[in-house]
Formats: sequence, structure tokens, C-alpha cells
Amino acid sequence: MNAFSETYELCLLLCGLNPNSDEDFNDESKVDEILYDKYGIEDTAGLDELIRDLAKLIDIGVSPFTGKRYKGFSKGEEWVYKIEC
Repeated sequence: MNAFSETYELCLLLCGLNPNSDEDFNDESKVDEILYDKYGIEDTAGLDELIRDLAKLIDIGVSPFTGKRYKGFSKGEEWVYKIEC
């Protein structure tokens, strides 16, 4: 599976489309429309670019103070955005 088909699959998931029950999943222009309406991203190519940029920042860590696990985006040792796992 190439990266773009993985992006399209992720796009379907984010847009709430199920390949087994939604007719729109094969209509790329309809998927792009839903993607734009929901996130303001014009097409799956734009989503792919965003994913590639964000993937470089993905991190998982444990707080030394609380012992809680976090996932999110970081620059080295500094969290930019995190949520508890």
C-alpha cells in the first residue's frame, strides 16, 4: 500500500465514511468535499502534506512527576501539544 492510499484510507476514517456501507467512499470529489467541510483542507493531497509534516513531530512520553502517559507533538524535549493516553 503506498502512502497516498494510506492517506485516502485515513481520510475516509476522519470523514466518517465506511467503504463497506457508504457509496461516497469511491467518489474522490465527494470525499474531498467532506474533508473541506469538516477541516478546511481542500483535498487528500493537502491532507497527505499535513500528515507528513505532523508525523515528524509525533511523540509519546511519560511524565516524570505524575507517571501519566502522553501522546502528541513535540520539538525535542518540549511538548507543543499533548493529550493523556
